Amino acid sequence: MKRAGAWIRWKFVLLLAALTPTCREVARRASPAHEQPLGRWTRLRLAVHLRICDGCERYLRQLDVLHRAAARSGETLPEVGNASRLAAEAKERIKQRLRCERAG
Repeated sequence: MKRAGAWIRWKFVLLLAALTPTCREVARRASPAHEQPLGRWTRLRLAVHLRICDGCERYLRQLDVLHRAAARSGETLPEVGNASRLAAEAKERIKQRLRCERAG
């Protein structure tokens, strides 16, 4: 009888693994989910994944904190596909900073 219970638990674990997205997929979908609503099936799959994956749950909480902090600062986050470019001055500052970090 114990074998049957273990077999059923194992099949349940395999079913959960098949239904939930990978950690990589959760991370990829996390940020756009703040800007646009997710479908029911996707929300359900993410919810199941988050119940079994502490790392992804922590990542999403941190991402949520960053989004709320950006909203409070008054800055807007760039939209996906936005063709905005960095100013030449900003590009130069970034290049200088990277050169300093490589040298040090």
